[in-house]
Formats: sequence, C-alpha cells, structure tokens
Amino acid sequence: MAIRLPENLAPENYPLGWLVDTWYGGGLLEYDNISASAYLHEVTIDNRDAGPYLRFMSQIWLAQEPASAVDKENSGQYTYDSLTKDRLWSVTTGYLRVNPTAEKRADGAVELEAMVASPTGTAQLWVGLINGPRLQLVTDTIVRSSSGAELASAQLVAGNVAADLFYAYDMSAFGFEMRNYLAGRLSRQFDDSVDPAAGASSEN
Repeated sequence: MAIRLPENLAPENYPLGWLVDTWYGGGLLEYDNISASAYLHEVTIDNRDAGPYLRFMSQIWLAQEPASAVDKENSGQYTYDSLTKDRLWSVTTGYLRVNPTAEKRADGAVELEAMVASPTGTAQLWVGLINGPRLQLVTDTIVRSSSGAELASAQLVAGNVAADLFYAYDMSAFGFEMRNYLAGRLSRQFDDSVDPAAGASSEN
C-alpha cells in the first residue's frame, strides 16, 4: 500500500502515520429510520500542530444520484468522482492519538483514544486498537445536549486495503439496536498540507 510518513509525527503516534492525509470517497448509508442513500465523503487527518495527537475533520454529503450508483468494487476516488454533492449530511471533528500510558500488546496492537465533536449536540470519547493497517474503535462515553442526537453507542472498523481506506460504522441510535449505518471506501489524495514539514520540503 502507498504510505506517507509525516516528518514531524510524535514517536508514540508512528502507528497512525499511514492515516495522515486527505481522503476522498463515498459509499452507502442506511438505518432503520433512514432510507438507503449514496454519499460522498471527505476526511482530513493532519499533523499540522506536530503535537502528540492527530487532528481530523470528516464531512459527508448526500449524493444526487440513487444508492444504486455506488458499486463497492470501485475505488473511493472513482465513487467520489462519479457522484454529485447534494445536501451536507454530517460534519465531525476531533483528535486521535495512541494512548501514551498503554504498552504495546503481544500481537503488536496499540491502544487508541479519540475525542469527537458533532454539531448535532454530541461529544464522544472513543477507545480502541490499531495494528498495522487495521483499526477498530468503540464509544466509551457519549455526552449530549438536551437537544442532541440520540446516539447510544457506536463502533468503527477500518483498514487499508489495495491503497484505499475501507470502513464500516455501526451505531445504536434513536431507540434502535446496533446495526450498520455507513459503509464506505476512501482514496488517498497525497495532500502535503496535512504535514507542515512535508509542505516545506515540497516548496524548496
């Protein structure tokens, strides 16, 4: 798989290095109270602060095209290029890091922590593991405002396969049981702006 190695990445976050980039793609979303829809997805995971964490921003737009327009066999880039943005559906932002107090496990996995905020009135603490090109996260704590979205729990499984980032996001929300909500595929954009040292090198 093609990997960018951020120059200023904190050593404890080396296992996250392959995630640092801007990613474009799309997929299918569906839930008990939401009809199946095609969507476009943009994710930026950056090391601009050169701190002991990574910062991320995720934006999802519903597509003008029907759900049948998405073929899971196509690359994230192909899906992104073939769909047309309609309504902005979801925005989340937050921080991701390797747990600095946890030791590497016998199988090579290391513990992750993530803080996620959403304009729908929720803030979430996620915990999980990363092992090479595979990661999994689950919500540990969810805080919601009086008008916040009724999210009870969620889990994310993702991996780098054939140079693309595949992921599945499951949730229990709005009184429904845990089930898949998002399934998508993202392609790397080789964005130098996500790593300040890389950007400076490209200008010389």
